[in-house]
Order: sequence, then structure tokens, then C-alpha cells
Amino acid sequence: MRWSFRLKMMTVLLLAIAVGACGTGAPSTVGSKSPPFKPSSDARKDLGDSLRKLSTAFPYRLTETTTTSSAGQSDAQQTRVVEFAAADRFHVKLSGGQGEDLEMITIGDKGYTKENGKWSEEPANSRRPTKSELEKDLADAIKDVSLVGPEKVNGIECFAYDYTIQFDAVKGSGKTWLRASDGLPLQSDSEFKAETYESKSHVIYEYNADVKIEPPK
Repeated sequence: MRWSFRLKMMTVLLLAIAVGACGTGAPSTVGSKSPPFKPSSDARKDLGDSLRKLSTAFPYRLTETTTTSSAGQSDAQQTRVVEFAAADRFHVKLSGGQGEDLEMITIGDKGYTKENGKWSEEPANSRRPTKSELEKDLADAIKDVSLVGPEKVNGIECFAYDYTIQFDAVKGSGKTWLRASDGLPLQSDSEFKAETYESKSHVIYEYNADVKIEPPK
């Protein structure tokens, strides 16, 4: 149950990333002279548009720190790092400190998974849902989006958005900060609960990151 709960948490949190990752692979717009982001009257649309911008934000790195507890007992902290060089070229590393480390590389139509210290190869598309499926799951999971207002994150001007999340039996709430300069997500905090399990997540995004993704040796 504990591991399946964590996988469900990962699924919820990966939805937003995967929607961006399943884009067309267009050149990056990070650093280009795009107009500053201004919130609209539709907070849900603002958040969705921001996630879709990830499909042209390559290269970037996402780092998520998650703490899961059961019946008040805290588990070891879990860290997930996802690096994107292109829509079909990314690297995921999950470390849990309890023998649950996992590593995946996707390059085009090839997928590689490392478990128990060994790499195996499989067609990448065999384990990737379609973009439309992900967008539907994301739309179904995120509820009640509202604009909090302008806030700074590490000195960077942002606009903060609150929302609630429901995915199967998992319920939670989140807050995401969008950069005022271009509307890209900069940071997200969220909390989830299912039965006796609870999870807290902190996500940061780094753009124009030094990302190099090659097949495993």
C-alpha cells in the first residue's frame, strides 16, 4: 500500500510535467523577448497555459522533494529530478532512501529503466499515455483554481495561484507561482491525503539548465 500510494502521488504530480513534455518539441522560448505575463479573469486557464508553455521551455530541470507519512509516522524524504532536453528526450531520477531508487531515460522511441542497478530497454511509447489522455487527467484532477496575487519567490516577481486536487481517492491542495516575466511555473507546493497516508511536495523549476541526456552505457 505504501509504495502504491507513492506511485499514485507521483502520477498526480507527473501529470502537469508530462502534458508539457508531450509537446511538439518546438525550440525553446525561454529567454526570448516574450511579453510579460498578466493574469486574466480565468485563473484555471492561466494555470493550464503555464503548464502548456513547458512544451517549448527546453532545456529545463525540475526537482521535487516529497515527504510521506503514515498514521503520523514520517517516512524518509524522497527526491525526484526530471531533466528535459526536448519533448522526447528526458531523464528521471527517483531516490527514496529505502531501496526504492528508480531511474528512467527516454530518447525518441527508446526507453531505458534502471532498477536494482541494472538497465533494461523498452519502447518508450509502450509506457507513455497520449497527450490528450494526460490533458484530460490533468483537467479532471485540478479543481477550484484561484489567483492569490503578486508574490516574490527568491526575489523573482511571480503571480501565485491556489487550487485543489482530486485524483481517484487522493485529495489535496496546491499553490503554484508563475513568473511575471513569462508566465512559466517557478515553484509549486502541494499536500495530498489518502486514507491514513499524507504527502507534502515542494517543486522548483530551473530553466536554461545544463542538460545532457544520452543512452545508458
